[in-house]
Amino acid sequence: MRAKGLCLTASILLSFVLVPVRTLAQSQDAGKDNEDLRKLVGEMQAQMKQMQAEIDQLRANKAETPPTQPATPPAIPSVKQEGTIEAEQPPMESTPSEYVGEATTDYQEFNEDTVATPRFDNVPLDPNYNGFFKLPGTQSILKIGGFFKSDFIYDLKPAGNPDLFIPSSFPIPQVSGINNANVSIRATRLNLDFRIPSSTLGEVRFYLEGDLFGTNATTPRLRHAYAQAKNFLVGQTWTNFMDPDAITDTLDLRGPNGMVFLLNPQFRYAFSLGPRTTFSLSVEKPSSDVFFQTPQFIAQPNSPSPDGTIRLRREFDRGHFQVAGLFRSIGAFLPNGRVDSVFGWGVNTSFSVNSFGNDNLIFAMATGHGISRYVQDTSGLGIDAEPVSPTNPHLEATPAIGIEVDYQHYWLKNLRSNAVYSYADVSNTGLAPSTTYNHGTYTGANLIWNPFGSINLGAEFLYGWKELQNGQKASAPRFDLTAKYSFVKLGTK
Repeated sequence: MRAKGLCLTASILLSFVLVPVRTLAQSQDAGKDNEDLRKLVGEMQAQMKQMQAEIDQLRANKAETPPTQPATPPAIPSVKQEGTIEAEQPPMESTPSEYVGEATTDYQEFNEDTVATPRFDNVPLDPNYNGFFKLPGTQSILKIGGFFKSDFIYDLKPAGNPDLFIPSSFPIPQVSGINNANVSIRATRLNLDFRIPSSTLGEVRFYLEGDLFGTNATTPRLRHAYAQAKNFLVGQTWTNFMDPDAITDTLDLRGPNGMVFLLNPQFRYAFSLGPRTTFSLSVEKPSSDVFFQTPQFIAQPNSPSPDGTIRLRREFDRGHFQVAGLFRSIGAFLPNGRVDSVFGWGVNTSFSVNSFGNDNLIFAMATGHGISRYVQDTSGLGIDAEPVSPTNPHLEATPAIGIEVDYQHYWLKNLRSNAVYSYADVSNTGLAPSTTYNHGTYTGANLIWNPFGSINLGAEFLYGWKELQNGQKASAPRFDLTAKYSFVKLGTK
């Protein structure tokens, strides 16, 4: 604007000066005042050059000055509190896995044992990773789970174990007219589920879990402690011979007496045989469950080699099928002073199916020789193998069988019931003491209600009986009222 004003002023001055000069030159004598006119014109030309120089300078300054930008407000620094829980996207895509079917994912089991189960490719039951949070400053995510559980238990007869329903623990003979009441929180459980992404190993999982079934009334007990990467597992968890998705939906933590149920330290590897089909094998901690005695001798068991298992599993949308094999060596010192060992084997076949609506049917049967350690009711009784022939003592793996059947029915979305039957049997040798366990049954029915949120309430009636080698019998009924609060809310179907 200033440059344009200077140009306009210069033009006006030049016009007013030059016009009178021309007029004066024409009207007056050519020689009169000629010198004064030249002097005036020279002064005017000098002023014009000075004005033009100022105009050029203004144009140059304008070209060098950058265009004015609108004012930008200063950036507000992000504030992050140290140690707070950070939101995290799932480390894997939120899509269902072909190795975990819909029925397996939706199955509700009161004691939440399916949560701890190792899965192929470490696939979680919830593909959206609900409940996980990122550990600040790390790539790891963590889910804190478990529950508080309180049981009011009432026995109409002496039932042996006051916290768990174990038919083999029923005392013989039973004293009549003896009732027993118990309040227990020992089933309360806490678990930690770590997931760590890795570019070479995929998703790595570390899982820890414990409850209060230690040696004393409320002593902590380690249940699970394992790590899994690239489908290679090391640590303690369910034996590979077991089917964790065939655990019945009972309030009683122990469950059916004929079910294969064992937490065992192991090395395990799994691989895919095709869509929805996996094969796994494991080397597991051995323990020869052998006990016998004479007036001069008490058996001293030993474990010549680790237990080995293989398992084939097929997953379906409406359930799954599984068959597993067990191979083991059972050893002990004999009364004649020598060491003997015997080969043990077993087969465990199981399946679950979503029958009608949300109902589920579970069936499992295990059979073999020397598998008593792996079956609920007979584990720890010392009858994996028994001596044969007093003149030529040697071990024989005892034949055993275990059966469980459970039907789960949904009355409402948040109200369900279970009917359970189970049977365990061991065929003893002729040298087994007459008081040796021979067979027993476990039956039960319950009603489980999820009124809201993480609260679950239940009532259960159990009835079991056992028979010894000499034909003596014992039976016991039990009532159980339970309240449970899950630390992570479990959705209903």
